[in-house]
Formats: sequence, structure tokens, C-alpha cells
Amino acid sequence: MHINWTTTAAMPQYASPQLQEALRRRISEATDDDLLAAHLHWIEGQVVLDWFGEACELAVQLQHELEAVDALVSPSNSPFSRDYQLVHAALRQALNEESTTVNRAKKQTGDNWRQLRVQTTGDLAPRYWRHADTAGSPVNKMGTVKAQLARAAQNMNDALARHRNDLHQLALLEADLDRFLHTEDSISVEDIHGMTPAAFERAVAALARRDGCRILREGGGARDLGADVIAVAPDSRRIVFQCKHRQAGLKKVGSPEIQTLNGTARPEHRADIVVAVTNATFTKPATDFAHDHEIHLVDQARLHRWARWGEPLLAVLGIDETGPRTALSLAQLERTSSGQRGRPNLGHPSMRPGAR
Repeated sequence: MHINWTTTAAMPQYASPQLQEALRRRISEATDDDLLAAHLHWIEGQVVLDWFGEACELAVQLQHELEAVDALVSPSNSPFSRDYQLVHAALRQALNEESTTVNRAKKQTGDNWRQLRVQTTGDLAPRYWRHADTAGSPVNKMGTVKAQLARAAQNMNDALARHRNDLHQLALLEADLDRFLHTEDSISVEDIHGMTPAAFERAVAALARRDGCRILREGGGARDLGADVIAVAPDSRRIVFQCKHRQAGLKKVGSPEIQTLNGTARPEHRADIVVAVTNATFTKPATDFAHDHEIHLVDQARLHRWARWGEPLLAVLGIDETGPRTALSLAQLERTSSGQRGRPNLGHPSMRPGAR
């Protein structure tokens, strides 16, 4: 056996002479194959331990990021509240998926380490002979594990980058909205509460015109047959509105008024979309009847989205086939992420009563 005794590694000095002698005897019996095999086995163990440590660190980082996203609070009084929730949910899902991958890699690495420990008790040299088959070696499986860890780390970083970019885009849209709120195109529900019923009808017509509709009637009367405002949407659908203004937005709109609208909107006015809009709320019987007869209700909350935030009516009603144009959809996030950001669809003609 060849040993370079000029090495800085020294024989350990044990207190027991018998132990010292046994150690020297075993070393003297070792061949070059034994020594190289032992070293290679030790190196393999170190690689497995290193990658196990890497998996542990990545698992801790993923857990930290998950706790951070769970602590995020989406703004409640914003047209983008749902979009914030979607962005956070997308990040949470991505992090959970990578956590599963990393924990699986940790388990695989631990299993490999235990297999190496078992092999330490046997003759190591045959494992490293030139003709030895290494396909079944536990270390051979670590290549796949390492690749999984690398992908998980990259996917985590990509998800975090997308989340930061999406939040940035939302912040830009919030800034656009804030500017819109300070223009005459935005009208508060509180201002609507102070209107007369006739002014409220004109305001609804102005809101529809702001959405790109062509107005056929913008005020009701004694013979309006339940249609206070009639408009034609950009996609040629005919919208019939019944406007119910309540002083200070307090008194609810009941079922009889919705039944009257149902009896005339389609037969008399050829409506494709029937809408009852109020600055108050609707009773449960009115809501149930409207649901059964495909009548869309705009209550105070929806009116706030339409009038104050500038969200188009069909998006507020959830029947816009192209999706919401003010609230940031995931498709918009993808477009804005690629540098195609545009301001929300808020810049319409004034919705003030009487606006043309």
C-alpha cells in the first residue's frame, strides 16, 4: 500500500495502545483500491449532505415566502380587490407546488444518505471497480434530485418576480383610478342620493353613454311603460333601464316594480338586457323574481362601481363577454407584464346629469 506520509494529516493518538495498534494494522492491510474507494464513498456522502442542506434551505425559504404572502391584506375598497386576491393566490399556489417538490427531494436525499450509510459497513472497493454497474447507486439518483431543486428554486424566483410585477401594475392602475376619481367623470353615490328622480334618470343615461352606448331615451314619463332609459350597447344589444331613486338611498325597491319592468321591457321595448338600477337596495322577493326572469339589478354597491369607479355596466353585471375592462383581469396582468400597460377604461365623457 502506498501512503504519502509527508501529508499534513496525522495518525490519531489514542490513549489505548490496543486501539492504536488495531488502527495501524488495518491501515497496513488496506490497498490503494480500498483507500480510493473509501475516499470516493466519503465524497459521495458529502455531496448528498450538501444537497440535503440545499433542499432544507430552499424549503425554509419557501415557507417564509408562504407566510409572507398569507400575511398580505388585499385592499377592500378598491375595484381591484379581487385582482389583488388573484395575484396573491397565484403566488401561493406556485409556492405550495414548489414546496411539495422540495420536500419530496428532501425525502429522496435522506433515503439516499441512509443507503450510503448502510454501504459503509461493507466492502466498498467493488463498488468503484471499472466494470461496476453504478446505475443502482443511491448517488446516481441525486442527479435528478439536484435538477428538481434547481427548477424549484428557479420557479420560486419566477413566481416572486411575477408577483412583484403584478403588484406594480396594480399600483399603477390604482394611481390611474385615483386620478379618475378627481375628475368630473367620477360621481359618488352620496351625490346621487341628493338628486331628483329625473336627474337620476339623466345620470343613468350619461353613465350608459360613457360606456359607449347610443342613447334612445334618457328619461321616463307617464307613458314610458317601465322604461326610463333605453340604450344600444356597442355590440348592438338593446338595454332597457328602469331607474328607482330613493331619498338618501334608504327605502328598498320591492318586487311589484320589478314585475312591472318584466312585463314591458321585452314585449314592448324589445330589450336584450333588462336592468333595474337604484341608489338603494332591493328586497329579497325582488331579487328572487329578477333572478328567475333574467333581470339584472344594480343596487347601491354596484352603482358605486359603475358611477364612482368607472367600471362599465356590463362588467359590473358580469355579462361582458370580453371581461372586466376596469378591474385588472389575469389576462391584463399578462399583457401589462409584457410592457403593454394602458390606463383603465375610465376616461369616458362626463357622467354628470344631463351630460351629452
